[in-house]
Amino acid sequence: MEKAKGFFKKGGAGKGTDAAASSSASAKRAEAVGVKSPAAPAQTGRPADTVAGMIPKEDIYGAPPTNSSLKVKEEDFFVGNTPDFLKPISEEDVEDIDLKPLGEDHPDIIKADKKILIFQLVRDLFSGIVVAFCAVACGLLLAESYITKAAPVYAWLAFIPFTIAIFNIRSAFFSLIFGWLSGGIFYFVTLNWISLTVMEGTGNHGLAMTALTALSAVLALQFALFAFGSYYLKRIPFAWPFAAACLWVGLEIVHQLIALKFMAFPWFVLGYTQFNFIYLIQISSYTGVYGVSFMVAFTSLVCGYLVLKMPRVLKVFYFTLAFCLMLFVLSFGHKVIKEQLNYLQASPHTLRVALMQPYTHKLYIEGRSEDVVYTIAGQLEALKDKKASFIIWPESSLPGDLLQNEYADYIQEQSAELKAWQLFGGTEEDGDKQYVAAVLVNETGVTDDYKKTKLVPFGEFLPFKFLLGGFYENNGITALTGVFTPGSEPGKTLKIIVPAQGKIKKEEYTFGTEICFESIFPSVYRAQAENGAEFFVNISNDGWFLESAAPYQHLRANVFRAVENRRPLLRSTNTGISAWIDSLGKIRFETGLNRQESSVFNFVFKDRDTKTFYTLHGDVFAYGCLAFAAALVIFGMVFLSARNEY
Repeated sequence: MEKAKGFFKKGGAGKGTDAAASSSASAKRAEAVGVKSPAAPAQTGRPADTVAGMIPKEDIYGAPPTNSSLKVKEEDFFVGNTPDFLKPISEEDVEDIDLKPLGEDHPDIIKADKKILIFQLVRDLFSGIVVAFCAVACGLLLAESYITKAAPVYAWLAFIPFTIAIFNIRSAFFSLIFGWLSGGIFYFVTLNWISLTVMEGTGNHGLAMTALTALSAVLALQFALFAFGSYYLKRIPFAWPFAAACLWVGLEIVHQLIALKFMAFPWFVLGYTQFNFIYLIQISSYTGVYGVSFMVAFTSLVCGYLVLKMPRVLKVFYFTLAFCLMLFVLSFGHKVIKEQLNYLQASPHTLRVALMQPYTHKLYIEGRSEDVVYTIAGQLEALKDKKASFIIWPESSLPGDLLQNEYADYIQEQSAELKAWQLFGGTEEDGDKQYVAAVLVNETGVTDDYKKTKLVPFGEFLPFKFLLGGFYENNGITALTGVFTPGSEPGKTLKIIVPAQGKIKKEEYTFGTEICFESIFPSVYRAQAENGAEFFVNISNDGWFLESAAPYQHLRANVFRAVENRRPLLRSTNTGISAWIDSLGKIRFETGLNRQESSVFNFVFKDRDTKTFYTLHGDVFAYGCLAFAAALVIFGMVFLSARNEY
């Protein structure tokens, strides 16, 4: 133990001696550089060689060095060793600043900027070409589905390029331009008969092209609004196909409302392209033609949606939805057709009808009124052995006032001899007012009449004549246009009483009459069906359409009027196409175009005590689509930003 104590004592003394020597050396070096040594630690009663944890607090938090050469001076913070830099910089100081253009010292930056700019220009140019191509494709596909030949399949493809374009457009303004261009192309092709009609009447080629171009540009606003709304709807990508289809239907009903209240030309409805798709169009008895429009638009938009870079779950959802919806609609159509065929076979009515197609339009144009009457007389003579009970003549059957016509006695005599009712189209005068009308004649004379409620703009009246009267007169338009007053009873029906087939008693039939242009207004047919019409009679003069797609387009609208109200329709036109359309929308037969024909047949139909949902409630479906789409468009415009766009 003594040896151990001696060992520790010797070691401790040795270590203390070395520490003292080290401390003395450090003090000398500090004095050499001008730094004073820290004060010696105060004696705390503990050995100086204690562990680190016992170092006195004063040694740890000693005073900082006082070497003035290490001190940061206050004036070092100021420019020019003065705090005056806080004063505003003078214009002279600004002028003295020499700024070099960005990238002058780094040419690689300039090259990179040029590459980016060129890439953006090429990308924008390519996008513009794609959008322009889509506009042309959309317009032409729709036009191809609505011209002379029945090609409904093109309508199902038309909105695929539309969808691609909308999701490549990054500006609401350019979406308007795109939609307007698409619609302009469509209407310019579809309504080319407008130029033919104006040219036939005025002989002015420039005016004919101006009329076609102006009308196409105005009607294309519907397409422009559709593209504009679709642009904002894409901010809600999970709802886009359904919402965009609703928007299309909503704009169609808005167009119809404008036409009813003011002046418009709702000649085209997307659903009309499917007139011969018998299973699909049966939903019209609930939704009107607008339900068919929705199905075509929605399916086509979904097809376009599938080619976009969208989440797979959305694509699968919309593909499944479109498939199931189509399956449901076609199944419904199959069920309705089966039920209606069974219904019609149970004790139907049979009426012997003659549809007259005199082909006298050119005689009217040439002012040969007597030849018109001779033509009608010849056709009446040919009916003497046909036993027709109801003879239907087209619009513009007789020249002059139908109520004061010099040939009225002859027509009455013919009705007595043929034992038939006759419906003639022409004009009526009542004081200073003139009407486009249809009169019902039997052996006693004129029994009733119907006055046209929806007149043709630029044909039967001149819009804004108080502003454009001088222009109309200078271009010969006034001479071609009648000045007519619209009728005030759109729901008026007429009645005929004929001997029942194989029975002694007579039967009374109530029917609605529509004249020419009224066939594109569903509300006229609805009003007549509500008032008890058992079938419809549409009389028209399509001679102004010449050799064009317009007579075919006009016929197709009538198909939907029959299905919407489940009432068959008889159509007689001056130059064709005359037809019998049953309550399922099937064209039983049709005459040729620009021919003189007399079609006599047994018109088989079934009267109805019930009315369709559409007859009773009208365009509820279309208004619902309008409200839903408008709400989403406003939501996308106001509450969602461009960051939501794909």
